[in-house]
Amino acid sequence: MTSTTPAQRFSETAVGYAATMTPSLRPIATQVVHAAALRPGERVLDLGTGTGAGAAAARGEGRTVTGVDAAPGMLAIARAEVPGVEFREMDFAALDFRDAAFDVLIAIHSLLFATEPAGVLRDWLRVTTPGGRLSLSVPGPAAVTPSAIYAEIYGRHDIDVAGRYPTAESLGRLAVEAGWADIETREDGSTAINLPDEAHFRTWREIGSRGAATADLTLEQHWVLTDEMLAATPRTADGGFRIPFGTLYLTARRPR
Repeated sequence: MTSTTPAQRFSETAVGYAATMTPSLRPIATQVVHAAALRPGERVLDLGTGTGAGAAAARGEGRTVTGVDAAPGMLAIARAEVPGVEFREMDFAALDFRDAAFDVLIAIHSLLFATEPAGVLRDWLRVTTPGGRLSLSVPGPAAVTPSAIYAEIYGRHDIDVAGRYPTAESLGRLAVEAGWADIETREDGSTAINLPDEAHFRTWREIGSRGAATADLTLEQHWVLTDEMLAATPRTADGGFRIPFGTLYLTARRPR
């Protein structure tokens, strides 16, 4: 397969992502924003905004909301569907903002894609006002992620996802290392990716096929993998698919 950057992969799959992942991320975004305890008039930065689920939930009460993402395809959807937010094409790991530019930072499942998460959290700290807040989510822990039902299939296809997902403890340690204070974490093992039918499932797998863990598979191998995963996925009462995708939440504060 042709080598592409993560931003290119997300951009190319943005429409499929909006149809499959965004609906399941919206309630998580609501929880992240609720935990941020936003106040009227605050400046809010949504990091790795994607199609804008977090930014949409943060709007209101005179707040200035900015969403950043490196994938222009994602931003095109966000700009069309989430008015009242400034969306900027930017790598969340290399923020082009002055120090202390925002009162609150939110990030919905984006930190998972950071190559050096502690370094990213340090830069996020830099752009936060003293006393400002961080509220984020990531998938995890591993026992309630897709690995819980696909581990045997992954093994047959030599797909290694070991260590991909943090625990609440390891996530908290990253925040401590980056300089954040008043850190709190919690787990929710009930969240999931909910897909209404087989077509949406196959679209979700096409997005996943672009990831590093399966990038070396041939197209034919991807088809076989998708069929095996489809057969192993729990079904809902209305005939849809429910893929476990637990969530870890973290809140923190920049020391004054």
